[in-house]
Amino acid sequence: MPSISSDARFLGVDLHALWREIRSPWQGMHAWPLFSWLTPSAPVVLLHPGDGLSFWLGDEKQSKVAGPIKASFTAVELPEELVLRRTLTLPPMSDSDVVKAGALEVRAISPFSDSDLVWGGKTVDAPAGSAKIELALASRKQVAQYLASQAARLGGVSDPEVWVRSSQLRPIVMRGYGEGLRHAHALRWRRTGYGLLAVMALLTVAIAMTPTLQLRERAIEAAQSYQDAARRTAPVVAKRDALMQSAEKIGMLSEVLGTRIEPLKVLDKLTQLLPDDTYLQSFRLQGAKVTIVGLTNNAAALMQLLGNEPGLREVRAPSAATRMGNSAKEMFAIEFMLDPHVFGVVGNTPGAASSAAASGAVIPALPANAVASAAASSASSAAASAAIPTTMVPAMPAANTAGPAVSAPAAGKAAFGGATPTFGGSPAKAPAGPSSSSANRTPP
Repeated sequence: MPSISSDARFLGVDLHALWREIRSPWQGMHAWPLFSWLTPSAPVVLLHPGDGLSFWLGDEKQSKVAGPIKASFTAVELPEELVLRRTLTLPPMSDSDVVKAGALEVRAISPFSDSDLVWGGKTVDAPAGSAKIELALASRKQVAQYLASQAARLGGVSDPEVWVRSSQLRPIVMRGYGEGLRHAHALRWRRTGYGLLAVMALLTVAIAMTPTLQLRERAIEAAQSYQDAARRTAPVVAKRDALMQSAEKIGMLSEVLGTRIEPLKVLDKLTQLLPDDTYLQSFRLQGAKVTIVGLTNNAAALMQLLGNEPGLREVRAPSAATRMGNSAKEMFAIEFMLDPHVFGVVGNTPGAASSAAASGAVIPALPANAVASAAASSASSAAASAAIPTTMVPAMPAANTAGPAVSAPAAGKAAFGGATPTFGGSPAKAPAGPSSSSANRTPP
């Protein structure tokens, strides 16, 4: 039947032994030069056999003492006749193992019983490759008798330490007396020193982290302020966005209106520009592109005339001009592009209308069917495609004033897209006598 072991093991490793191995190198850390100042040596007054005494700081004897001796602890040195000594040389090992080996040796060689045994040990310098400990043994009864004899010198100290001078003049502290008080005092100082070091480290870390924490708090405060400002200004931002969208729409509308062609302006320009021997059978306006089809005596001269006119560009003939039988007329088809700055809605300003009125141009008399055709063309241009019926519309020159003049409200003006353009400049006053709202003119 397997036995139940109480040893703490994990995967076959003794955890107690592992912990001792880890802890043992750090047990003497307080004796390192880097940390020894955290455990100051307690002052001890040592009473020698007889009447002499000395002043010690830990294991160091002070040869000169300035002023009166003030010590927190008192020790009594045992006479040599009460002490048994033994020096034990061991192979290299740690100090704790050396002390354990000394304890075994003391029990083996002690002539006293275990209850009467008092001993102490002190590691001394040894040659390289070995460890040496000096042991001191005494009887507890004899030590008690000696301390009773030194009661007058102790001056009321109830629990003095018991020392034995070693061969190297270092004290061997006998165990079981007042040495525990001095060790507790040293432990309190050591813990206080470590606590102060920890506080210093924490303060150093806090000082180093304070700017970072301040920046973090400022960032958090700024983020909160930004969120508060965003909540407060949300209605204003929404209005601003709506305003920007409206401005963008207005800009797009302005761009569209800037490129929109005014059909009446185009008709007016063609009426003034085309010679008397030219008749239009079709007029088509698609965006800024105009296509005219009609009859003329010289199609080449007509294309040259249109090409030299400002505001008309890219004048071309999509098909060749053809002569109509025995007639002297040529049937033409001409396409050209219009300049929006000249024929667009933007250019249709009151200043332009006033300049046209100041020019003193005479409105030619047009047939009634021509006016109806122009109105139909302007209405159909909104769909980007318009066609005048095949009624021949003669182009009348600006200087031709034959026939009764048509009053401006009846035939010379039409409202389309804002300002009121006129055909052939300012309307002329009708002569005295009978007048009509429209005039018919038959082509020659």
